[in-house]
Amino acid sequence: MKIRIIKKTNIKILEMKINLFRVIVMLFFCLGCMAQPEDKVEKIQQLLEANVNSLKPFSGSILVAQNDKVIYRGAFGFADIEKGIKNTVNSKYFIGSITKQFTTVAILQLIENRKLSFEDKMSKWLPEINGSDKISIHHLLTHQSGLRRDSHQDYDENVSHLERAMSIKNDTLLFEPGAKETYSSVGFYVLTHIIEEASGMTYEEYFKEYIFKPAGMKNSGVRKKKGDNILGLSIGMHKSPDEFGVDRLGYAKYFDSYSLAGGGALYSTVDDLFKFSSALESGKLVTKEMVLKMKQKWPIKEERKSSLYHSYGWEVRDYSHWKNPVKMYDFSGRIYGYKAMHRYYEKDGIVIIVLCNSDYSERSTLGWTIRNILLKGKSKLPKHAPKKIPFAESMKKHLGIYDFPSEETTVEIKIINGKMTLTSHGDNPIYIYPADEYTFYSDLIPLKITFEPTTDGKTQKLEFNHGDEFIKTIERKK
Repeated sequence: MKIRIIKKTNIKILEMKINLFRVIVMLFFCLGCMAQPEDKVEKIQQLLEANVNSLKPFSGSILVAQNDKVIYRGAFGFADIEKGIKNTVNSKYFIGSITKQFTTVAILQLIENRKLSFEDKMSKWLPEINGSDKISIHHLLTHQSGLRRDSHQDYDENVSHLERAMSIKNDTLLFEPGAKETYSSVGFYVLTHIIEEASGMTYEEYFKEYIFKPAGMKNSGVRKKKGDNILGLSIGMHKSPDEFGVDRLGYAKYFDSYSLAGGGALYSTVDDLFKFSSALESGKLVTKEMVLKMKQKWPIKEERKSSLYHSYGWEVRDYSHWKNPVKMYDFSGRIYGYKAMHRYYEKDGIVIIVLCNSDYSERSTLGWTIRNILLKGKSKLPKHAPKKIPFAESMKKHLGIYDFPSEETTVEIKIINGKMTLTSHGDNPIYIYPADEYTFYSDLIPLKITFEPTTDGKTQKLEFNHGDEFIKTIERKK
């Protein structure tokens, strides 16, 4: 009997030890789960820091949310490159064509309030425009109108959005409305006019009252005229000539944002755009039924040859044919020194908002890489920009003119302001800096120039690379 009792006791002790071990394993597993989000956030930070130090340096603000919760905010680069003022997560940026999402929501609200219908023809408001009797509001929203991409005025011209729309009144439609899709900002200048006519308000008044307020957006708006001071606005950067006529990164050209209206007028912040995204998806701005309509694939007469299609307010990229299918709802903007992206991976619950104040910053690639980090914990970091070395006398053997026959141009390497420069295609020269005696890079674009070593007094060939992509080897002309 004693032996049997001892055996039972030993079994109970063993069972307790096994259960304790299971608890410890589960505890470590849970602690690992708790640490995962922090690890992903750290990888996002590493990704962005690597981009800042790459040949395409990131300058801007970014917000990442998953399952309705913000998990990352960051800001990099300079809000004012001349004054050395840095970007912050609260910096404001012009968002370009992302404004079209707000215009779309405004039109959909007016349709829900029965002030408009999808079938209404453009000729109801602008009969003077060629083909307007064939173009419906649905066509305008889905870029199926056949109107040209943009107006005949430059972006820096002081005109109204109605004048932009009317500039194409005598143009022939690119195709029969509804036949296919071709992106058109002109269509959104027209939609802006329709909003104002149907609501009796200016477009910016309507946005403020019926979109900004319900969404809780307090840091978005329009610049009504040149010289208006927008507190916290990051200044756009593009190539700009210095005192020697050499292009370097500087202030971008002015554009009349107000006249771009519902096609591209707004400025905003990453937080405000996330508020807009959340309010839209939750049904605060339009009904849930309309939210679903915004993601539909609308028919066209001609067969689509692309995975991209336009719905109401979204550019949808449907990669359902991939091994791991992805459907991405996206809208991007770009205007004179500013780039913006609002991306939504609905199935994964991921929202990524990127606002940049440099024409040379990445956004789309960041969106894909951040998704991979969140879902797979993996990321591929861009290469660090090579370290600069001082210009040496021996490098003068590279100076000269090289023939580029396939481009019907030449490439000239010369010294300006004590630095090596490259000139081609009739453009302003750009500075190139040495990483070693034969390899040079540009600060402005991801350009790599490799001069072939030579036993002669002058280098005879150079090789062009854009990033890691080989472009061409060309030979000395003189």
